[in-house]
Amino acid sequence: MKNWMQKGMGICSVALVFAAVACVLGRLPVLQAKDAAFAAAGFIMPAGAAEAMKEDYLEEDEEDNEHGSSEAPVSSGVSSAPASLQDSSGTGASSQAASSTASGTSSSPVTLPKGVKEMSIANSGSQYNNIWVKNTNKNHTVDIASELQKQPAVKIVKNSTPQVLIYHTHTTEAFLGDTRSQDKAKSVVAVGDQIAAQLKAAGINVVHDTTLHDYPSYNGSYDRSKVTMQNNLKKYPGIQVTLDIHRDAMGTSDGTRIKPTATVNGRKAAQVMIISGCDDDGTLGFPNWEYNFRLAVRLQKSLADLYPGLARPLNFCARKYNENLTKGSLLIEFGTEVNTLDEAVYSGELFGKALVNVLNGLT
Repeated sequence: MKNWMQKGMGICSVALVFAAVACVLGRLPVLQAKDAAFAAAGFIMPAGAAEAMKEDYLEEDEEDNEHGSSEAPVSSGVSSAPASLQDSSGTGASSQAASSTASGTSSSPVTLPKGVKEMSIANSGSQYNNIWVKNTNKNHTVDIASELQKQPAVKIVKNSTPQVLIYHTHTTEAFLGDTRSQDKAKSVVAVGDQIAAQLKAAGINVVHDTTLHDYPSYNGSYDRSKVTMQNNLKKYPGIQVTLDIHRDAMGTSDGTRIKPTATVNGRKAAQVMIISGCDDDGTLGFPNWEYNFRLAVRLQKSLADLYPGLARPLNFCARKYNENLTKGSLLIEFGTEVNTLDEAVYSGELFGKALVNVLNGLT
């Protein structure tokens, strides 16, 4: 009797295993592509990176004026996760994969704060040569080569009236140690200063408006920055390009904060992400978004050519972000709340040089 009972239990166990396998196989045809990609990536990515890819990043600048609270969050809203995350190292060493070809060295290893994962975010979405575009629109495809051939609606006049407006919808966004600050030497305003300095050095006049739009109330920041844009465009009708400079915030469901970095000429820099909005279904009142995208793709190419690894994939998304006010408006994210101020400021300098490279070809 005992032997028969053992055999019976064994048969039941085998049957349960087959049932489980059949259940999984039955679901395979309906698995989404990103789930399959994650399943594969989970075996090859370092700890934390696969989780970061599977879980949509929480990013605070994705909501476009839809916050439900007047308090500034560390992160809110959701954006799609990148397909490739290169872990810099468990000890916080700088990303070797993102090193500039102009230098064979990298920054000295540093110890990361607890709960922070440092990595290079790259190679997501559509690719053309060294350019990557992450397209989250449903009704618009991306032909990067074709877009590069189209002329942006930007014509720069050097040593003249202001041609570029730099401003900050979330002016108090800051970096590691003090992630919100009214001290403009510690916030994204310091990044804007570096961009402005590069433009001025190239003979491209610029207005850097440092008006606080997210303090004392965070809710409605985009409405207030819209007024700032309109006032500057009225005062300086020659403005061709407007840049809304932000600091991102990214994390995973387990509370890990993401620090996107690159190493350029042996120095660590916060990764940069260009956001170019699209009126995907025609409901945003954003008829000229294509012109912004043309400029964005050229700028993405300039960053990739000059500083490999500095730019995250260009985010082409169904949002407006006040980019409907001109044909040369973009939103740029510099690092996250766990990048250092020094890393972000250095990225501002590099971004400014890449921008000058583009605008010099649009005179």
